[in-house]
Amino acid sequence: MSRDDSAVPSGRPTILVVDDLPENIHGLLEALKDDYSILVATDGPKAVELAQGPTPPDLVLLDVKMPGMDGYEVCRRLKSSPKTCNIPILFVTIVDASGEKIRGFSLGAADFITKPFDIDEVRARVKTHLELGRLRRVLEGRVERLNEYKHAADVSNIVSRTDPEGVITYVNDAFVDTYGYTREELIGKTHRMICDPSTPPGLIREMWSTILSGAIWRGTFSNLSKAGEEVYVNNTIVPILNPDGSIREFISTSVNVTYLIKQEELIRQQTTDALTGLPNRVKLMQDLGKASNQAMLGMINIDQFKAINDFYGLCNGDKVLLEIGDRLQKMAAGRASAYRIGGDLFALFAENQGETADFENLIAGIVNQLESVAVDCGDDKINIRVTAGICFGRDNTYTHAALALERARIERRDYLVYTDQMEIKSHYKDNIRWSQKIRNALNDGRIVPFFQPIVDNRSGKVCKHEALMRMIDEDGEVIAPTFLQAAKLSRQYAALTKAIVEQAVAVLAECSGEVAINLTVEDILDSNTAAFIDQKLAQPGIGSRVVLEITETEGIENYEEVRLFVDRMKTYGCKFAIDDFGSGYSNFVHLLRLKIDYLKIDGSIIMNIIDDPDSEAIAQVIVDAARRLGMRTVAEYVGSADIQIKAKELGIDFSQGYYIGKPLPKPLSGGYAN
Repeated sequence: MSRDDSAVPSGRPTILVVDDLPENIHGLLEALKDDYSILVATDGPKAVELAQGPTPPDLVLLDVKMPGMDGYEVCRRLKSSPKTCNIPILFVTIVDASGEKIRGFSLGAADFITKPFDIDEVRARVKTHLELGRLRRVLEGRVERLNEYKHAADVSNIVSRTDPEGVITYVNDAFVDTYGYTREELIGKTHRMICDPSTPPGLIREMWSTILSGAIWRGTFSNLSKAGEEVYVNNTIVPILNPDGSIREFISTSVNVTYLIKQEELIRQQTTDALTGLPNRVKLMQDLGKASNQAMLGMINIDQFKAINDFYGLCNGDKVLLEIGDRLQKMAAGRASAYRIGGDLFALFAENQGETADFENLIAGIVNQLESVAVDCGDDKINIRVTAGICFGRDNTYTHAALALERARIERRDYLVYTDQMEIKSHYKDNIRWSQKIRNALNDGRIVPFFQPIVDNRSGKVCKHEALMRMIDEDGEVIAPTFLQAAKLSRQYAALTKAIVEQAVAVLAECSGEVAINLTVEDILDSNTAAFIDQKLAQPGIGSRVVLEITETEGIENYEEVRLFVDRMKTYGCKFAIDDFGSGYSNFVHLLRLKIDYLKIDGSIIMNIIDDPDSEAIAQVIVDAARRLGMRTVAEYVGSADIQIKAKELGIDFSQGYYIGKPLPKPLSGGYAN
């Protein structure tokens, strides 16, 4: 029986039988044909040709004594070729001399079978060596993958190993490049040579306590490079244990987060008043939005501050503001947080964990102290008068405190606490009116999306639209969504969201590109609304064309449900954007965890990038940070050609605003913007 390699069926291991005697071949075929595919060669050259063909065998049964090229030479050639070097070779021979076996093993043979052979022995040895070959291939594959993982870790992380005493035994290239020391300078030393002296000792003690117990430690801190530069790292230290549970070594992997830390610090400056160092209005609004209990807010205004600036000069005016800020911090310490929210206006905020009367007494005492103790400005002692407004509540706290302040001024009172009677008539009348208008508009299908184009700044083409909610009044007037608070109070807000989502999804069939839809955290946390959105985006071809925008000030980092919602929508191909980015403080770690695709830079920044160097710098920081994090940026409120030119110069990916195009009842069919 003889077959060439082209006739070998797939699915079974293939054995190449090499022997110049037909009776030997026949015997091996009878023993193996039921379990294996067989290739046959009657001489050495043919054996080499078949073995190095397109489908090499899984095992070779090789006769030693053959005319011309003997088995040893065949073995040598196969073992010297990368293609066939790992094929197990079993010599079949009448020779039983140990010297001949040593020669065969030295050439790479796996085993010897002595003629006359026992069929059961042949089967057993063949099966054993095929299984060993399979296990070797599996092991090699795993080793290869482990090497790939190690390479990936080495190129993306700063890696070091130490002995149980903390002495460095290994550092990778990233460690050397990051800290500027050579391996020779590092090996045999401890990490003290890169430790930042400002690192709290308690952090070091906690780290050692954790890893010496055999547990993994994670933390973020700063080190110092050889040049003395700060290097912020997100570090993980893993103890490697011996079989008896003792520690063999520690492996440390770090990610360099210096750039993100520094950029995040620049963005954080938006929430701090430059003169007093107090948190500013942006931070106050953020804190009010995150308040879990009833908010207690007091607004304190310096009366006739312009007259102080005009009479005593701007320098002394600044001294007054600094002094007021310092006094507020000291008098409210432990009871409330102080803010400067603009010009001559300050605020104190606390959550209601005690009696509201205590907070009212605090404000009254502060007003009295500010007025009774003059501000010392050297040659001048400046007496001031202040007025305050107080609000206790969860909704519209800022607006109501401002209203109380205004009423206190009108009534010439030191302070007033907001009550519903201050605006109850107009408040209720407006709510009732808007509630009815919303109900009628929903019933008549007059809650509709208007589509504002978004342009790709590279191509100049309109590539997507944002669906903006509008109400078409009964007389045809287009009304912007100033009615959302009334909708929330009348429990119609979810119906508005669903109406916009349904119509925005429906219009996808009539336009190209993506459509962005605004959501609030309330929408996401409402199970009925979230299920409705899930149903719409799960439709074939829909999710991948939808961008869901969440406003930055919504405080998304507080909601695990938001992350789960984002992950679920991502399975449909949906993208996510953070709207009004830069209006508050965002944590880049949370943005990464939520897999955000776009950052829409807040309009208050974009509108000022021409005339305000700080706004331009903040925009550039956001663009650079977003690019490093794999996110794309959108400029909002692009209202002029100059702003658009600057947005392109800053590297912002997309632009949106009245200069690009006004919101329209239907998306643009395509083409170029201004």
